[in-house]
Amino acid sequence: MERRRARLEALAQVTAHDYDLALNFGPKAKNGEDAIHVEDPEQTLARLGGGLNDEHVLRFQKGMTLIEVAHKIHGTFRWAGRAALANRERPGLFHIWHTLEDARCENRLAESLPGTKKNFRAFILPAIEAAERNQMSGQLPLFLQIQWGIYLAGIGQTPGVPSSRPGDLPAAWFDSAVVQIFHRLIPLVDRACAADDPKTAFDCANEIYDAIQRYLTEEQLSRMSEDQDLSEIPEEILQKIESQNLEGDDDEALEMLHPEAAEEIDEEDVGEQVELSPEELAALGHWAAPWFELEGNKKEIHPTAEHPDERTIVLPPEGKAEEYAAVIDNAGSQIKVLVWKLMQIIQERTYTRYSGSHRSGKLNLPKLWKQRLGKFHLFHRKEEPDKLDVCFTLLVDESGSMNRESKYMAAREATIFFAEALDRLDVPFEVIGYSTESSEAAMAAALGHIPAFKFRHIRHSPLQHRIYKGFEDHFAQVKNRLVNIYPRFNNWDEEHLLFAYRRLIQRPEEEKIIIITSDGQPNGDATHLVNTVNRLQKLGVRVIGVGVVDPFVEQIYPNHIVVQDLSQLSTELVNILRRELLGGLENRTW
Repeated sequence: MERRRARLEALAQVTAHDYDLALNFGPKAKNGEDAIHVEDPEQTLARLGGGLNDEHVLRFQKGMTLIEVAHKIHGTFRWAGRAALANRERPGLFHIWHTLEDARCENRLAESLPGTKKNFRAFILPAIEAAERNQMSGQLPLFLQIQWGIYLAGIGQTPGVPSSRPGDLPAAWFDSAVVQIFHRLIPLVDRACAADDPKTAFDCANEIYDAIQRYLTEEQLSRMSEDQDLSEIPEEILQKIESQNLEGDDDEALEMLHPEAAEEIDEEDVGEQVELSPEELAALGHWAAPWFELEGNKKEIHPTAEHPDERTIVLPPEGKAEEYAAVIDNAGSQIKVLVWKLMQIIQERTYTRYSGSHRSGKLNLPKLWKQRLGKFHLFHRKEEPDKLDVCFTLLVDESGSMNRESKYMAAREATIFFAEALDRLDVPFEVIGYSTESSEAAMAAALGHIPAFKFRHIRHSPLQHRIYKGFEDHFAQVKNRLVNIYPRFNNWDEEHLLFAYRRLIQRPEEEKIIIITSDGQPNGDATHLVNTVNRLQKLGVRVIGVGVVDPFVEQIYPNHIVVQDLSQLSTELVNILRRELLGGLENRTW
């Protein structure tokens, strides 16, 4: 791994003409003041398959490195904060700008280093192929389809038109309605992606936003507005930018967010400079890793945010049957195989057996010879079969960070997969989606806690729990609700786990299991979550963390898995349910 890291670091240094630039591996690609971070090779191999020295893996890693260098040297870094703040008033604008910047920076670097283009294509191809699959199955939202069309148009391909040029990306899979939209957008995309500066891309993003807004429903716009900016850039940094009153010309104000640029600007023209630490600067880019704190800091709850459990419960609306059916069509065969395998083990567990050595009962013929030795315990008796005395709570994270990389869609599929399997096994369970009632940052500001990043240890917003299925509900009658699993606001996982525990202990089943599906990013200090998990385990409740894409659950839950897609989930779920439902039964001798 070190040899690969050194080779990629040399590539970054030569490309950037900066031989002090460092490159490190981490859970996510991100950009810093004097270093860039790219995805750990093990995660890349899990995503792509193959070996570290395979050509497709090497090109993917080169492309990932080059795009981070391109963003660094072509000014994107200074504008991420401005785009995120603008996104609050115009939900989705940040992602349009982000897409234009990806294409613009690739184009600029490819002009000076033409050989980099094939690496950019290799890096983006897996994501394009995944979008195409989702589009074919009807699971790609219109906004994301438009976003992919912007990217392809930005690098010189026409959405909806197949290309025979070597190295081009798949582009023929778009809906005809989206293709029509792009007749108006392509001139704006061309101008943005041929520009020398990110300000032009930002201006064009606003014009594109105006052009596509009328094609999106209120529901789609609402989903776009659910803290998308907060899932990309830590809230405390945005609050810090706002608290220091960045006013005046946009270009000059945002230049101050980059240290080198700040030195070149006359302070009299722009006012007080913004002071951001290297760590905050590293988190500012849209490629930044989510905030994760594990330091044992104090936690508080604002009095206005304390509600009894019953006031935190929300009943979700009925979902669309066709959306639920689309998920089942994608996973139906895997669910059937899973249930079949588990039913075989359960039948073995509940099979009537005879055991023991008694003086009465059913004669054990193989032991009959022992009566010649004067031993007359030749009978065995019926043993009560094991009972499947277990219940489950399925907790699913609906926080804003689940919007990044559409992780909520994977969590939704995982939850439906779990629920279908448990229902067919006739195991009692309930499904709860969790978040806060509103944005922590907004509530902190309303309560006078400004800047919000200094009050991360306080929960300002009431909790919210969506009961998609209660223990008393018949799954067939409520299952369509699960398609309403979406990112919403913030999460305090330790409190949501305790909410689930208080409901579980009212159940008569002896074994109680919580499966929590999330990206593992709790609000505030994760120490409280780790302590809560340990406490529940000691109380006899087994907690299993299912990480969606990101591996943060590994730092929190002793019992965990990390999944990238539904096929992997199927394999892991068989192992989890076999272990948790049946224990060591398979190794038992009779």
